[in-house]
Amino acid sequence: MLKLILSLFPLLFITFSLQAQFICSNPSKIALDAKIKELNKLPLEDITNNEKLTLIGNTFLGQPYLEKTLEVGEKEQLVINFIGFDCTTYVESVLALTILYSDTSFESVRTINHYASILERIRYRNGVIDGYTSRLHYFTEWVRDNAKKGIIKDVTVEIGGTEYSKEINFMSTHLSAYKQLDNNKNAVEKIKHIEAEINKKKLSQIYIKDIESVDSKIKSGDIISLVTKIKGLDVTHVGIAVREADGKIHLMHDSQSKGKVVITDKPLYEWLKNSKINTGITVARIN
Repeated sequence: MLKLILSLFPLLFITFSLQAQFICSNPSKIALDAKIKELNKLPLEDITNNEKLTLIGNTFLGQPYLEKTLEVGEKEQLVINFIGFDCTTYVESVLALTILYSDTSFESVRTINHYASILERIRYRNGVIDGYTSRLHYFTEWVRDNAKKGIIKDVTVEIGGTEYSKEINFMSTHLSAYKQLDNNKNAVEKIKHIEAEINKKKLSQIYIKDIESVDSKIKSGDIISLVTKIKGLDVTHVGIAVREADGKIHLMHDSQSKGKVVITDKPLYEWLKNSKINTGITVARIN
């Protein structure tokens, strides 16, 4: 799908200059400009950041699912794609817009440049692009790095989660799944170092059987990741918690099976209870 989109707009795929370069197709730029105009009309001033993240996330309902939106070109650059999202880029986009509408320095004018500077800080280790391995590929590291930046806080253990040990090494043991790592010894060594750093600390999760008992402690706008049984991998999917009319937390997420951003029809604990690949969740909260 992405190749088709790029082939339709070959002369409009342009690179802008900010602190670092970023790539945004003309259709994506139009979509982002429209999103900013849409959000300018919403009552975002006097609500909490969790409420703001939930409200902004809701405006993406129905947006299409699109894989590998960041794999553009040979050189790692900040890619802004508003044509479609995967689960992670959906969460990153909503979080970046929430910050954009929480920073009073942007009140007079909000631009794609402002958005790009925030997105780069979220997506890359220490907020700096330095090749493919500087992207926060493992969501565990994504949470830790953004917590270190002061953007979010991991509240998994605080609200009833449990620490556990697991060796994370999926990327370095599945090189053929990552074209940027295949036959690139230097990048592979960097990934192994990143995995070693992740493995220095225990992981945490709220097990599926315990989610219902902590439901009241999860807030709408919390960032939820699904912990996996897959060897070497930490999580398989991410989304945003939203409390629905039944009073329970559901998951707002970009669903591959549904092909778009949706809210689960069942509460999160019920939606996950028969999962064959997931064991629990982690919960992160915007500061």
